[in-house]
Amino acid sequence: MAKFRIDKIAELCRQLSFTPQEARSQQLTAAEELLLEIDPAKAYPLDFLVFRITGYHPRQVDQALLTGLAVQHDLGLLIEQASQTLNLRVDTAGQPVLGIDDVAQRFNVTSKTIQRWRRRGLAARRFVFPDGKKRVGFLADTVERFLAIHRDQVAPTTNFSEVSQSEAAHILRRAARLAIHCRCCASEICRRIARRTNRSPLTIAQIIKTHDQHHPRFAIFAAAPVELGQDDRVEILRAFRRGATLADLARRMDRRRYTIYRAIIEERLAQLNRRKVRFIDDPLYHQNDALAVVDQIVAQQELPADRNADELRIPRDLPPYLADLYRTPLLSPARERALFLKLNFHKFQFVTARRRIEPQLARAGDLSLLEACRRDVIDARNKIVRANLRLVVSVARKHLRPGLSLMELISDGNLTLMRAVESFDFHRGYRFSTYATLALMKGFARSVCQMQSSGRQAIHNPLLLAAVADGDGPNAVHRMLCRDEVSRLLSQLEQRERDVIRAHYGLNEGCPATYEQVGSRMGLSKQRVRQIEQLALAKLRAAQSD
Repeated sequence: MAKFRIDKIAELCRQLSFTPQEARSQQLTAAEELLLEIDPAKAYPLDFLVFRITGYHPRQVDQALLTGLAVQHDLGLLIEQASQTLNLRVDTAGQPVLGIDDVAQRFNVTSKTIQRWRRRGLAARRFVFPDGKKRVGFLADTVERFLAIHRDQVAPTTNFSEVSQSEAAHILRRAARLAIHCRCCASEICRRIARRTNRSPLTIAQIIKTHDQHHPRFAIFAAAPVELGQDDRVEILRAFRRGATLADLARRMDRRRYTIYRAIIEERLAQLNRRKVRFIDDPLYHQNDALAVVDQIVAQQELPADRNADELRIPRDLPPYLADLYRTPLLSPARERALFLKLNFHKFQFVTARRRIEPQLARAGDLSLLEACRRDVIDARNKIVRANLRLVVSVARKHLRPGLSLMELISDGNLTLMRAVESFDFHRGYRFSTYATLALMKGFARSVCQMQSSGRQAIHNPLLLAAVADGDGPNAVHRMLCRDEVSRLLSQLEQRERDVIRAHYGLNEGCPATYEQVGSRMGLSKQRVRQIEQLALAKLRAAQSD
């Protein structure tokens, strides 16, 4: 069951259940009208939302602004849950009530499209249908008003008129040509004809399926190539990122270039949609010049050239491979707040851009912008994480126990640190180091007991490699065991992956190399070297856990 994202709106929903039924019905209508006006890219004060729904101003006004994305989600949930308490019947609604199947059939769309419409502001109520069961329904006026407002966004390829016999015949002729001569799969046939005829792909698919049922000897979909599977799309995208062209992949897979192009787009979008991104909202993000203002704030808080001597002090008993962490300067309070402001702004950009993409209409340019937002998020997060890695070492050393590995504790603490970065609210005024220290102490209190009880001594791969690359480690026996373990793990990699790992961590020469240096030696780009290393480390982790 869906949950409210804003506690104040959840509380408002509970309050509505105590209002008289007639007033509650009017408040639902007001909430539906408000939902149609919400812009997900803007922010709204709570006082405004409460007044628009109830007609009253709250006594205590919360000055915080609520992001339109969360408001849009919670208003739809409020309408559905509040209507549940009214026991509305279809025959007393005063206008036609459409179920999900009715809307899909009338407007030639899929149920998934209707769910996207609901996320964009189509209000749904709970009605008691003639069979006595309570289900989601849509008032006809609400659907028409929603489509009138969002027609250019939610249904750019949908034609709401009936399909004539001549148009159906034209669709079938084109479908047969695409299946037999152009070797297009079923989904591509429906997509291309839908774009040409301004119809829904669902409508095109239904026309062709009906034809195939009545004329099995001349079935169109049976003559079309089999759809590319999930594994095929993953392999195509992987090869494309390695440098293969669309023409090469089309010849290899015996498909058209457009089919390969759509497979790449769909897999890229699927990977981006699997990313769970949550951000801490700020009123600044909803201004037109938000990007320039955020960049200016970050630029004004650049690190000073001269650094405090205390920042450069390295603990005496710290292993050499961890001493490098202390070369990353600490963040001032203003610099820290600026970076968190930037991190959450790029998250806001990513979520907003992803929400606007229609899967069937997605293009490479749209996904490139989305991936650029994702890279900005990662870059901003890495700056914060790197500046606080020494905090992980400090807290981990205090929790070190006999039989435990410091590197294992640091690896576990790094994961806790990254989770803390994702959930830290910089608006509350305290330092991130305070928040992260509490999170690390709580995490170590749990993980240390688990490590001691299980007796496992797993070492995170990047730290393990760094330990082996250092020739001045404090324990020769430990280094020898680590080298044997690394040799065993590296033997499971491909030759190029081994070369990258050995060169980057200095396993051969004892001198680690940067991505650019490794790339120049191997004739690869810096980005490609990083990709190979990440893939190799993922294999090593999987092999280590077996």
